[in-house]
Amino acid sequence: MYWNLTIEPADAEAGELPADGRFVLHRHCDEAGPHLDLRLEQDGWLTGWRIDAASLDGAPWAAEKAPHPIRWLDEDGDAVREDAGVFTWLERGRDARRVLLQGHDGARTVRAIREEGLRPEVARSLREALAACGADAEAAAGLIADGATARQRVVERLCGLARELDGEAFDEGVTRKAMAPLSLEEIQRHLRAYEVRFDHKYPPQPVSRPEPLEVDETGLRGEEALAILRG
Repeated sequence: MYWNLTIEPADAEAGELPADGRFVLHRHCDEAGPHLDLRLEQDGWLTGWRIDAASLDGAPWAAEKAPHPIRWLDEDGDAVREDAGVFTWLERGRDARRVLLQGHDGARTVRAIREEGLRPEVARSLREALAACGADAEAAAGLIADGATARQRVVERLCGLARELDGEAFDEGVTRKAMAPLSLEEIQRHLRAYEVRFDHKYPPQPVSRPEPLEVDETGLRGEEALAILRG
């Protein structure tokens, strides 16, 4: 489960709201890379988010953190303390949350919208596909984008050939719908069939034509050419 975070201006009356506890915002770097840890006090321990960003600007993604010891409100370890103070829950639903932070940097509201994670069977399929390609998880986004681009180009070419060959009988909507559940390799097989039909209808012109050799009076030039070919 992931959360999409955005920062909103704090309401004018924010300072009058009672605090629900203390918070600390740490900047940290571990084996997974740089990130922010927003830790909120709750019932003697800390909850909050690991934020995949170097700042709260923009709309960073975050993962909900497991409970942490309360001592991190006052300790930093190898992290850098970005902000600290008190917080108030403004909304705390299953899929949407808003928390008011009142720290050294002033008052600001963090809105968190829940984003559904991948189902286990989808995650397993992705891992199996990456393993088959000899790629790691960091390459997944690029490979998916490349595959989608390749698929789009193959379908576009297929539709272009079909439109030329079948004329008014060609229905692009039906063709695209038929291609949708197929793999890229299956679509390429259909494309090759259209390419064969297209080449039969419009035979490709030869790239070059043989030219006669110039032969002098003695015929030596022709003999030299044959020697070159034999050699």
